[in-house]
Amino acid sequence: MRELRTALAAVGAFAVGYLLPGTLQLPVLIYDPVARGAHFGRVTNAVQMRYYGDLIVASIASLAAAAIAWKLPPRRTPLTIAAATALSLVALDVLFYLSRLLAAM
Repeated sequence: MRELRTALAAVGAFAVGYLLPGTLQLPVLIYDPVARGAHFGRVTNAVQMRYYGDLIVASIASLAAAAIAWKLPPRRTPLTIAAATALSLVALDVLFYLSRLLAAM
């Protein structure tokens, strides 16, 4: 049961960590395939990619949440609430990126 709660905390933190840097335009690692280089920044041009920086931030948030959830004493929160919370955060990410994709069409 402890492992599942830790995994759910990691999934929720990954979803939040992946959505926030792009939405808030936080500086992350940006890769430029034309120049074959990377730098930290906020805004990208048409060729540069934020994906790697957003993924690094989300992975760090996920690992930190998993470590914290593992160290904390187990809570009496029902497992269904923890699962619904984590999956709601993932659904929020999906809806946000689908809205951006459909708005561009």
